Amino acid sequence: MRTGRWPDPDATAAIERKFNPWHDPDDGRFTSAGQGRHYGSGGGGSSTARKPSSRSRTRTGGRLFGGAGASGSFGKPLSAKPEPKAKPKTTSRGDRNFPGWLPATPAPWPKPRGRPVPVRPAAPPPWRRVERNGYFFHLDDKGDPHEINVPKLGTGTQTPRSRSAQRNAGKPDRLPTDDGGHFIAHRFNGPNDAFNHFAQDRSSNRGRYRVVEQRWADAQAEGKDVSFTMKIDYPKGSRRPDFVHIWYSTGGPTIYEKIDNRPGHSPVKLKARRKK
Repeated sequence: MRTGRWPDPDATAAIERKFNPWHDPDDGRFTSAGQGRHYGSGGGGSSTARKPSSRSRTRTGGRLFGGAGASGSFGKPLSAKPEPKAKPKTTSRGDRNFPGWLPATPAPWPKPRGRPVPVRPAAPPPWRRVERNGYFFHLDDKGDPHEINVPKLGTGTQTPRSRSAQRNAGKPDRLPTDDGGHFIAHRFNGPNDAFNHFAQDRSSNRGRYRVVEQRWADAQAEGKDVSFTMKIDYPKGSRRPDFVHIWYSTGGPTIYEKIDNRPGHSPVKLKARRKK
């Protein structure tokens, strides 16, 4: 103990007793045997003093340290230099999966950007279906037909002509070289409504279109039924058609005719084939 005295002899025998009589006379700390000052087993005054040995003190951190006593001090520790940060590991150039210049833990891939959704063009308004004389006309919002369905072509004239509808057909896009033509001719009981008339190129009306109509009349004279579907192409924003497509049948295979209604594009006038 620091006092150099034995514990109370009346204490319980089970307590382990230790005693170190060697102390440093300057600070009273324990020292190893033969170092510092020796105190006897009795009181501190009766201890025999010895000169401290020059090797009894060890200077550590600027302070004296004597032996392995529990109260010994090693002094203020010296400041340590911070360790350098470890560099990230990179794979060797011999690695087949990762070249040497790539880090072992590659950066995450950037999130793919969503592609802009293309804007769908606005659907054209639905056509209005009108039935006249057993024929079906599909009209747009201006009243111009885009498709005509004829399940069976009629014979004989029943509906009177409309001279007004013929004069005004295709206006304001009608040309000076146009006739007021019929999609379904008057001789086939074509209706006199305005939607059965169009601005028809004069050469087409009196040429190719007339030839096709004569084929229908000849087939009817032979007792054959004639049916057809007609589709009309208009330039954007115009009421004057550029092309008239016709798929017709006279009891045999379907025949396709494309009538060019553009000015100056119709062939030379042809003579209609008549039944001999």
